[in-house]
Amino acid sequence: MYNNPMKKNAPAKKKKDTRIPADLLWKELLEHFLYHALYIFYPQLYAVLDLDKPPIFLNKELRVPGLHKANKESRILDLLIDLPLKTGEMVRLLLHVEVQGAGTRGGGKIAKAAFHVRMLYYACAITLIQKRNFASLAIRTTPLERSEQLSYEMECFGTRLLFEYPTVFIDQLDDDYLLGMKENPVALAVLCAKRMAKAGRNVNKRYEYAKELLKLMRNAGYPWDTYVRLLQFIEGMSGIGMEEWMKEFESEVDEMLHETGTTFVPRTPIVKKVLAKMARIEAKAEGKAEGRAEGKAEGRAEGVDMGKDEIVRAMLEDKMPIKRIQKLSGYTEEKINSLR
Repeated sequence: MYNNPMKKNAPAKKKKDTRIPADLLWKELLEHFLYHALYIFYPQLYAVLDLDKPPIFLNKELRVPGLHKANKESRILDLLIDLPLKTGEMVRLLLHVEVQGAGTRGGGKIAKAAFHVRMLYYACAITLIQKRNFASLAIRTTPLERSEQLSYEMECFGTRLLFEYPTVFIDQLDDDYLLGMKENPVALAVLCAKRMAKAGRNVNKRYEYAKELLKLMRNAGYPWDTYVRLLQFIEGMSGIGMEEWMKEFESEVDEMLHETGTTFVPRTPIVKKVLAKMARIEAKAEGKAEGRAEGKAEGRAEGVDMGKDEIVRAMLEDKMPIKRIQKLSGYTEEKINSLR
């Protein structure tokens, strides 16, 4: 066979990076669990919200000249949200999440500006364009830098401008405080961000922390969609490749998904792969169950009773979800567990 000598010198194709960027991970987390997040980050606002009404995201209103481009090229997430109050009124919240530090590459003067300057620029643009009062909150995933300003203050010949806003630093939130809120998925996500920042480039630590977080998530007993969204966040923040995730954590994820069982379609790669595997097992188990049922019917015709218990045991051996076994067998969960 002819070998092309040029092929040896050809650069190897890089594997496509399928990981979701950190700012998008935070964006999806906050959009799905905003009230949970405000409970942690902005308790004084949370206390007056009407939690029975949904928040209204106004991200299109943030597309003002100069800011939209900076938003794409930087790693600072900006959200504009209208929130319902118990009084029946609405309050507008300008929410910033800094993901990779105050200084960013690209994006021109706005993206490179110090964080407090960027906060002022946004506040001025929204005030001038929308002519609305608003609250502002900054969430920082990186530590406070030396001599960094947390408000904007300017004075010139008697003219004074002051812009203050509450700032929450993830690394300053107490671990015990977060662990005490097991029902709050954002608390676990914040713990994840803290753990991975602490691990740095230490891969072994990242594996260790990922296992800890999966255990905490399973013990919390979240509903299915919360499991999936948190898995997506932990996967992305861990920086562990897909193949390594499947090798190290497939069994943990498998057990969680067997316990919940649903038709919800996830984005997270690990869940997609585990669900595909579960579907194959279930189809195989159903085929065995149907085959045994036919054999049972034939056995009865010949005066032999194979018994439903044997079929249920076979389903359990194939790790078919309990809910599916109940549907196929008509047995209660207690009866099924007694056959293990």
